[in-house]
Amino acid sequence: MFEYIFYRLYLSYEKHEPNTNHGFRASLTISAFQFSMVLCVMLVLRGFFDIYLLPKNIVLGKIIALGFMALLVFYNYKHYTPKIKEMEKKFAKRPANKWLKDWLFFLLLILTFLSFIFGPFIVSNLLK
Repeated sequence: MFEYIFYRLYLSYEKHEPNTNHGFRASLTISAFQFSMVLCVMLVLRGFFDIYLLPKNIVLGKIIALGFMALLVFYNYKHYTPKIKEMEKKFAKRPANKWLKDWLFFLLLILTFLSFIFGPFIVSNLLK
C-alpha cells in the first residue's frame, strides 16, 4: 500500500514541481502520513487502555517524536527512491491510476491529521 502511495506522490511531485527532489518530497509526505497513523494508534492506546508510549515529559516526548519522524523519512527515502523504476513497471498500467486522482492522496493525509487533532475529543467523549 505504501509503495503505491509513494509512487503516486512521486509522480505528482514530478508533474507539478519539476525542479525539486521528488523522492525526498514523496518520502516526507508519506512519512507524515505514517507518523500520523502511529500517533492515532498511540491516542487509542492512551485513551482506552491508559498505555503511554511516550514519556510524560513534553520536551522529551517531542524530541523522541521528531527523531522517529526523521527515521521514517530517512527509511522511506532510502527504501522507496531507488525502487522508483520498478514501481513504474509495476504500477504504470493499473486501472486505479485513471480514477484515483493525485489530490485524494493529499486529502488522505489531511484527514489523518484531522483525526489526530479531533481524536482526543472523540476518545474522551466515548469514555464518559
